[in-house]
Amino acid sequence: MKRSIIAALVLIACVALPAYADGTPIQGLTRYKLDNGLELFVLENHAVPLTRIQITFRCGSITQTPESVGLFHFYEHMLFKGNSQYRTETEFSAAMTDLGVAEWNGGTSTEYVTYYFTVPSDSTSKGLEFWSWAVREPLFDPGELETEKDVVVNEINGFLSDPDHVFSSAVDTQLFGKYPWRRDVGGYEKIIRSATVDTMKAIQSAYYVPNNAAIFVGGDVKPEEVLALVQKWFGSWKKAADPWKSPAPAHPTPAFAETRYLVYPDESLPKGIGYVEMRYRGPDVLADPASTYAADVWGYLLQKPDGRFKQAVFDKVPALYDKDYTNAYYYTQRDGGQVIFSTYIFTDAATAPVADRAKVHFKGLVAETEIPAMIKDAAYFTAEDFRVVKQKLEDEQILSLETPEKFIETLSFWWSVASTDYFFGYVPNMKKVEPKDIAAYLTAYVARNVAVVSLRINPDDYYAEKASLEAAGFVTVTPENAFWWEAAK
Repeated sequence: MKRSIIAALVLIACVALPAYADGTPIQGLTRYKLDNGLELFVLENHAVPLTRIQITFRCGSITQTPESVGLFHFYEHMLFKGNSQYRTETEFSAAMTDLGVAEWNGGTSTEYVTYYFTVPSDSTSKGLEFWSWAVREPLFDPGELETEKDVVVNEINGFLSDPDHVFSSAVDTQLFGKYPWRRDVGGYEKIIRSATVDTMKAIQSAYYVPNNAAIFVGGDVKPEEVLALVQKWFGSWKKAADPWKSPAPAHPTPAFAETRYLVYPDESLPKGIGYVEMRYRGPDVLADPASTYAADVWGYLLQKPDGRFKQAVFDKVPALYDKDYTNAYYYTQRDGGQVIFSTYIFTDAATAPVADRAKVHFKGLVAETEIPAMIKDAAYFTAEDFRVVKQKLEDEQILSLETPEKFIETLSFWWSVASTDYFFGYVPNMKKVEPKDIAAYLTAYVARNVAVVSLRINPDDYYAEKASLEAAGFVTVTPENAFWWEAAK
């Protein structure tokens, strides 16, 4: 996942430029911070004559309110529609063609909005200039705004019938029920239709500011030269108020008092096979970083194919599909960390009702037997298990350096979700994790927590077992009740 490579500290004096350079533990990577708060990370790698340029902002659904849900995604679209230099989408696209762009895209997530492309290294200067116009001076043409609403609404409506989106939204609505709009990247049609030019400008002035942004440049470049170019094109960008000075309150842990049960009749699953999931609110990375290191090590420990956890679930839960399809992991987030257990089952009512196998056998075994054993039994994971997992986590960070594009994508993610210091210190902190740390994490976020238990099964299997599912307390998920905003209408 994240790998630290110890290198000599690199200090670059930039006396004439209002920025400071800072060495990093990643070979070839230098970071700077301009006076306006903009962070710059430059990865020098001359293997091929290409440069990846990416700019990322700490915003997204995490910064939404019920009145702005989906608008950060809409803003991402509008950034490609023209700016003071390239006034139309056609001019914007033509400029990228002239730059020799190899790949480009933008994306909105729960915790960041990002834009990137890869260009020939001799176009690095023009590439940085291109993004400066795009992020600093978008036009928000009223006509383009109305046209793009149709595009985004059609995209959202497509999501509303996508089984994965319906299922994840239903779980999020339960697990993050107090502030569900902070987990909803797409939003819904009414809010998108309500967007105005002033709405876009308000988002820009609050979040598209240098002190809430980072530029990542990697490839056939020299750090000092990139710094001079960034200073030229972004140095006059005016600093604004810190949008994170008063962050929104955390999602509650636990989210509710008693386990909640969901069943989703899902046509994308074949008849005879079902998916079972148990999801808890986990640690948020800034609020409890120590638990996130323990959670990562724990998740990898449970991946062991012949490990005690997989074997126990396969032996004791009737009619599982395959031992290797039983998983548990932690998903790192700034605002909504999650602990997830899952497996696949045969939906064979002759063996046992699927409701019983999800609620009693799987949930009961994991929550009442295996988790307590992981907390109390020092032999649940061996010293060799710990050694292998820690080496694997370290190796994954090495692999992230394989190409500048891959590394920049990884670094940008961690800058957004946690911080680059968290990323740089990951391996040393991960190596300190001991059984007692895993026990503390499991006690706080699983043993003392409450889960959402969910089933995804083919509609034919659902109707065959509907009575037993309802008797066991499973609430049926539909596109009409999966989304938090349906109830808010």
